[in-house]
Amino acid sequence: MIARRLVVAVALVVALAARLGAARADEPPSGAAAALGDYDPSSKAWNGMATFVKVAAGLGYEVIPVGALEWGDLDERDILVLVYPLQRVEPSNLAAFVQAGGHVIVADDFGDSAAALSRMGLLRAEVNTAEADRYYRSRMYAPIATPLASGNPLVRGVAEVVTNHPAVLTEVTGATPILGFGGSRGAVVVAGERGTGRFVVVSDPSILINRMMQFPGNMNLAVNMLRWLDRGGRARRVILLRGDVPMYGEPRPFIDDANLTPFGRNMADINRWLEGRNEWLLTPIAMRVIGALVAVALAALALVAMPPWRRRVIDGAWLGPPRRERRDLASRVVAEHDAGAKNFLIPAAVLRDSVNVALARAVEHVDPLYQLPERELVSRVADRVGRDAAAVVARLAPRLRALPTRVHAAAPWTRGRLSERDLTDLYDDAASLYRHLGEPPLDARAPEA
Repeated sequence: MIARRLVVAVALVVALAARLGAARADEPPSGAAAALGDYDPSSKAWNGMATFVKVAAGLGYEVIPVGALEWGDLDERDILVLVYPLQRVEPSNLAAFVQAGGHVIVADDFGDSAAALSRMGLLRAEVNTAEADRYYRSRMYAPIATPLASGNPLVRGVAEVVTNHPAVLTEVTGATPILGFGGSRGAVVVAGERGTGRFVVVSDPSILINRMMQFPGNMNLAVNMLRWLDRGGRARRVILLRGDVPMYGEPRPFIDDANLTPFGRNMADINRWLEGRNEWLLTPIAMRVIGALVAVALAALALVAMPPWRRRVIDGAWLGPPRRERRDLASRVVAEHDAGAKNFLIPAAVLRDSVNVALARAVEHVDPLYQLPERELVSRVADRVGRDAAAVVARLAPRLRALPTRVHAAAPWTRGRLSERDLTDLYDDAASLYRHLGEPPLDARAPEA
């Protein structure tokens, strides 16, 4: 009797296991389970990436998974593939790599690439359920993305792509939405060019796992991405970074000047110089120095241009009593901005730099908004000031980090936009933060240089 019961129990367990295995083969896995699989490039399990590696090898690439990334080791022969990075992708490094001629795929839904994507002009939103026209087998966690750019080489042979708990790219600037859910419901795949490099952003890395690559559209998309980034045989290697992998150093310029025209060579030099100066220009000290030099230059030009008969001794009679009008920082910088403009990027950048200086005093760290990871910044503020201030920083820091430098905001070619309402929201949070930090109110402060 005991032996019979044991046989029946074993049979039930085997049947249950077979049923669960069949269910896994029929439907995409959950996003959390895929994350636990670590996207192992050598794994043939449903959540590994052995299929993607074989596809890349079949196209003639040498696939190199890395346990650490040195940006300076990359060159124009490499296609960098970042899959669900758990360590911060430095925005300046990613932008500089593409600008110099590099090619990259960023496949990330909930990893630590949001700041880098923002620098590239993309805003990623984490949603519980993406709104789509269709879902795979009516499962709400598997919305189906369709082409948004017909005729684009990335959608050749791609009628649809099955996703799995995706994030969505809600704002796209300077790039082309390739696949998404239609209308204003967001994109899943975006592609663009910067400098002499190309980039593809996929807001659902599960598209590249073995199980999901069984869908024809997903497979064709992977092939198309690699071919588009190849640029006629230019690339030779696929550098695969996944999960919790550290990244060091800075990208090096590797544009082949010998193949450029004199004009192209000059433009490449200018691009390199601007990219190298960009992060330096973010520091408050650098902005003060630039402001002082500009003020001196303008004063010298005014003295030279002033006619001799207008040069009279200033007796100080024009100095009257100080005006009692109080103008807060937001009003002041908006007034200094072009009165007819609808883009408030410049005053927002000024406000961001002012907050950065206040945070630097509070946490005793130079340039905390850009030198400290967001979690560490919030933790330091909580330890030194309190949880209320930390909550404001957690809400405010991502929006401030997404703003361009003052130089980029003022450039005539900038495509970034910021409404007056958004500026007002930033100012309200900044004023709240100043109160928590014990700083003088914004309406009593002089603007940061």
